[in-house]
Amino acid sequence: MVRTGNIGLVKKINKQIVLKLIREKNNISRAEIAKITGLNKATVSALVDELISEHFVSESGIGVSTGGRRPLMLRFNEAAGSLIGIELGVNYIYAVLTDLNAEIIWEKMCHFRANEKQETIIEKMIAMIHEAIRQAPTTPYGIMGIGIGVPGIVDAEEGLVVFAPNLHWDHVSLSSILQKQWPNYPIIIENEAKLAALGEKWFGAGKEFANFVYVSAGIGIGAGVIIHNQLYRGIDGIAGEIGHHVIDVHGFRCSCGNNGCWEMYASEKYIQRRLEQEHYHSMLEGFSVEKVRALAESGDKQMAQILAEVGHYLGIGILHIIYAYNPEAVIVGSTIGKAGKWVLEPAREEVEKRILVKNGNGPFIIPSQLLEKSCAIGAVASVLEKVVMPSELEVIS
Repeated sequence: MVRTGNIGLVKKINKQIVLKLIREKNNISRAEIAKITGLNKATVSALVDELISEHFVSESGIGVSTGGRRPLMLRFNEAAGSLIGIELGVNYIYAVLTDLNAEIIWEKMCHFRANEKQETIIEKMIAMIHEAIRQAPTTPYGIMGIGIGVPGIVDAEEGLVVFAPNLHWDHVSLSSILQKQWPNYPIIIENEAKLAALGEKWFGAGKEFANFVYVSAGIGIGAGVIIHNQLYRGIDGIAGEIGHHVIDVHGFRCSCGNNGCWEMYASEKYIQRRLEQEHYHSMLEGFSVEKVRALAESGDKQMAQILAEVGHYLGIGILHIIYAYNPEAVIVGSTIGKAGKWVLEPAREEVEKRILVKNGNGPFIIPSQLLEKSCAIGAVASVLEKVVMPSELEVIS
């Protein structure tokens, strides 16, 4: 689409488009860039020269001739800087340090007690960020930003954790606390499922889809919605809080205060409750979905049944998602997603049985590719998107 605009803005946007294309193709010539973007060759050449001087692009060698001179190929320089991604879970903090292609350089997991004090959790997070910074390699730009995913409702513009029921946090100004430690770093605070969706979009199972919903099903349930390649937040940032969609008004009491929320039936909470009902008390010590899945795979019919029940409820919630968003795909991640076929096949069967339009063109229901790293990698992607290459771009001439 051709537009007119401020010359500096035009140049900035076009340069970001060129950089984004080089990153996606990872081996492309100036002529190919001009052909794909519609920019003239002189403009492309000037923009590429700037990107090389800024260390974001490098020449990777001589390409194959298509009739003329063999072209110099270009690649994205992932070593131009480093990024820090943090997932704050209900009882853990997971941190990664990556290059600009989200390749992990360093990672660390730190657990804390349920109902740990807010101050203690933040102190642990600060210590982990300091450690990540110490591990960072020498690069032209150093640490380019910190992204943090939180299990709750977030005001991303203010960096405010509005409400995180599983952490018992209410209106915590996390960004301002961290900005005092690192005033020169961009710091992004966002809901963990939204960041996981962004991670899958940039680096995982969502790369081929323009419209999908990522379901984070672990201790609780949340979702990240991608529409036309963009993360959808809603007016107040609560888009995707589907874990608190009520599927049984007379159901179990949820930590949010309501009864019968979806996350009481399609999460770890349901599995733990069922294990207790069936007197598998020993499995509640050091509980993990992986242990339950391993028993199901070894032939334990009771464990397989419990996972199938989770899959049944997962499918009911996914059906609501399909009706709300009509996505190309629903990506299931976090610990429930790691149960694989034991929950995904029953979920698919539930959707196929109940969906109104049975034309065989329903959305794919697929597992996450990034698994437990989705949120932290998405946190990295959020910084990359904000600082280096915004995702919503079109050529301006």
